[in-house]
Amino acid sequence: MPASASWLELARVYVIAREYLGPAEHARGRELDCAAWITALLARYSREEYLHVLAALNHATTSDVLTEVYQERFLARLAPDAAQLLRTALAGGVDGQQRWFLARQIVLRTMSLVLVSPRPEIDSVQAEIATAVGQLDLECASVLLVHLVGDTLTRERTPREPLLGGSPQSLAMEMIANNLFNEPDDAGDLLARHRLLWILHGDRVAGARARPVSMLEEATGLAFDDIIALAFVYYSSIASHAPDNPVAVNAFTGIAVDPEVIERFLDRFAVRPDDLAAQLRDCPLPWQLLPIQDRPLLRLDDSVVVLDERYLLERATQGLYWLVHDHEKYQHGERARLQWTQVYAAMVEDRVKEQLRRLAPPLVGAGASTLFTEDDLALAFPKTKAADVGIDFGTSTVLVEIVSATVSVATREHADADAFRKDAEKIVVKKARQLSVTAHNLLTDPQPAHSPLTGPAKKIFPVAVRGGHFPVNPITRRYLEECFADERLFQHGGIQDLALLDMEELEACEALHQNLHLTLPDLLADWQASEYSKTSFRSFLTLRFGGRNIGRPDDIEAALHETTDMIADRLGFREDSTG
Repeated sequence: MPASASWLELARVYVIAREYLGPAEHARGRELDCAAWITALLARYSREEYLHVLAALNHATTSDVLTEVYQERFLARLAPDAAQLLRTALAGGVDGQQRWFLARQIVLRTMSLVLVSPRPEIDSVQAEIATAVGQLDLECASVLLVHLVGDTLTRERTPREPLLGGSPQSLAMEMIANNLFNEPDDAGDLLARHRLLWILHGDRVAGARARPVSMLEEATGLAFDDIIALAFVYYSSIASHAPDNPVAVNAFTGIAVDPEVIERFLDRFAVRPDDLAAQLRDCPLPWQLLPIQDRPLLRLDDSVVVLDERYLLERATQGLYWLVHDHEKYQHGERARLQWTQVYAAMVEDRVKEQLRRLAPPLVGAGASTLFTEDDLALAFPKTKAADVGIDFGTSTVLVEIVSATVSVATREHADADAFRKDAEKIVVKKARQLSVTAHNLLTDPQPAHSPLTGPAKKIFPVAVRGGHFPVNPITRRYLEECFADERLFQHGGIQDLALLDMEELEACEALHQNLHLTLPDLLADWQASEYSKTSFRSFLTLRFGGRNIGRPDDIEAALHETTDMIADRLGFREDSTG
């Protein structure tokens, strides 16, 4: 792969059964038969028993400390020879690369296997394997099942397959799907940002047939605050889970919300085991987890199990767009659906432009500003494409295009190369064309009379800010650079590499400007000069500022406090100050 060692340092490799169970079986005169072991394990415990433990193991994947706890418990209960082989594998004894004990994707695939597979008859299990499995408690059986499932996940390579971003296409798409699946979002930032988007920016934009929060309530039967509060209380239940504690929680007890409201929430965000199993039968591919992403709560009578806390938080924030999208389409038609996509794009654009205004340096003079808009550029350079926003920093200029689109399901779940190319065109390349034209215009000498700059730009940083997901890694960067070269975009020494930022990364820029007085050009230049220039800006920040509290922008901090106060009031956690 065209990847530096520094990028690969950010990745982890999970352990699979063959790396320790294979040699242990060989020593007993048997070859490892993953299918036979899986059959024996499925016969050992019920579907519901496995799902409870797998939910706990999935939570452990969010914490190195918890993962270590489960790892040591498993090693202590494993046969001594297998335990030593596993320790060797974890330490890098297989190929020099350390292994990680649990991985979120594999735990979720194991949930799918447990739900979809028919329960085997115990007499169909090989006697030797049945004896070995019979000695395993539920937690050990669950972990072993996860490692066996990891052993079954492969992506087929085809002879003479085309390259994508300098790598064989199948490998490139596996890395892209992995990037999309594992890109983390800060929980507090998600909650605060979407409160601002839906309430503040949603009320500002024009063109909607109603307030966005009212459209959401029409689509779901739930108020925005009810969705956030209930999602948070279930999210908190799994986020604070410790080994040996029950993972299922009563969906109603201790929650001061009308039970009818809770039922409506569960109807939309929870699923019963049989229904989830039916949906997952059509999802055999390694990254196909949409049914769990859509409904990350498992409903068991009056109790719920959080199958995946990340999906739950995403569904109650980023996923709200799709609830309105689908309702508009099915209840009001294609025109209403299209209108909603435009309204949401305007909400994202309004949010990003507000952030950019705060990042722009002040300029003395009544009504003067270092920030200029698409309209300003159109006045100076008529009949050409123009970027959404520009900021004049004096020695450098930042140009920004804003896009609300996200990658398709075919890219995320099917790892489909053609779908990725279409997504890259829509989300990045199309915006790059506008940025390139604008950049070349601002570099011309002399500048026209209505130019937002007093003279030709010296150095230009083109930036694309996206409201949705797009994978940023050395493979996708190389692919995009090939696209830019083919179209001769950014062909000037004064134009820097295109920076791809998401909304959380832009908020980090704002926090660093607010709290450490770093300018946007300084941050972009530092990133692009580093060994992490082809990775995401988030990865660069982790390595550059890891361990330091860079804070949050003031409006995000305020919105987060407003959200937590609302949750406390909604759920009855706040004491009555008049009492």
